[in-house]
Order: sequence, then C-alpha cells, then structure tokens
Amino acid sequence: MKQFRPAVYQALCAGLLLSLISAVSLAQSQAPADERPVYVDVIPVADAGDSMLPQDVVAAMAREALSGARQASILTEGQRLPADVRVLRIMYIVHRQPDETGLTLAASASTELLRTADTGNGEMQTFSVYNGLQQTLVTAADADRAQTLLRTAFKKELQARIDSAFQNAEAL
Repeated sequence: MKQFRPAVYQALCAGLLLSLISAVSLAQSQAPADERPVYVDVIPVADAGDSMLPQDVVAAMAREALSGARQASILTEGQRLPADVRVLRIMYIVHRQPDETGLTLAASASTELLRTADTGNGEMQTFSVYNGLQQTLVTAADADRAQTLLRTAFKKELQARIDSAFQNAEAL
C-alpha cells in the first residue's frame, strides 16, 4: 500500500498543475470589456481656461480618475473620433468673485459619457450614456489658497461623476 502513495500524490499534483495552467490560459484568452480606451474631450467654456483651473489640469484629473476606474484614456485634442468608441466630454466654466475678505471661486461642469456610431453615410453620431453635473464653490483669503481648494474640490467631484458614469453597464 505504501508504494502506491507516491503515485497518488504525483497524480494529484499533476492534476492540480494542469487545472491551474488551464485556468490561467482561459483568463488570458478572455479580454475584459473595459480594455477599449475612453477618449477624453475637455472643453473650457468662455474664459474658463484661466490659470485657476486650466484645461490641461482638468484633463489630467480626468485621466487619473479613469486610470483608477481601470479605463485607458486618449486625449482627443480636436481629432476626428472613430466609430464605436466611448468619449468622456467635460465642459466647465470658472467664475471669480473677489470681495473685501478674499476670493470666491465657483466651477461648474458637465461630465458626459458618449458613444459614437457611424451612420453609414460617412457621418458620426453620438449617443449619451451618462450626463452628470457638478458645482464647486470655495472661498479663501487669497488667490493661491482659493486655487488649491478649488482644484481639490473639483477633482473630488469629477472623480464622483466619472465613477457614476462607469456604473452604467452601457458604459463598458
């Protein structure tokens, strides 16, 4: 009976090893749905691209939030979008209101997740999957502190909007 024990252990180990190899190869062959990149389109409205919240900073915030949601991103930078892609469009505006105690900054933004589709006649059509609005208001004694507070609060709100957008199954 003792001479069969090593053979049983070897067979058991070989079976476990084959099961592990099979599971790993199956996992590698199934690509997750979220591997397609998200095109990021950041649009400051009016004079919103001022130094308090410039367009490149908002784009970096969006890309960081997408990275945290395990979504690859590509900045559009005015390029023509291909069919069947996801587009995260952020339109925002910043308003300054100085007063005797300091500075109040307000930033309003619309965060929209879109899908593009080819209409068949060479034109691209977009469909809205998600639309979220945010309003950020901060007050500080000086411009540097107001800018820091605005960027921190805006980033937190933008993260929440992006997280909400990707909770929808259509977004993936």
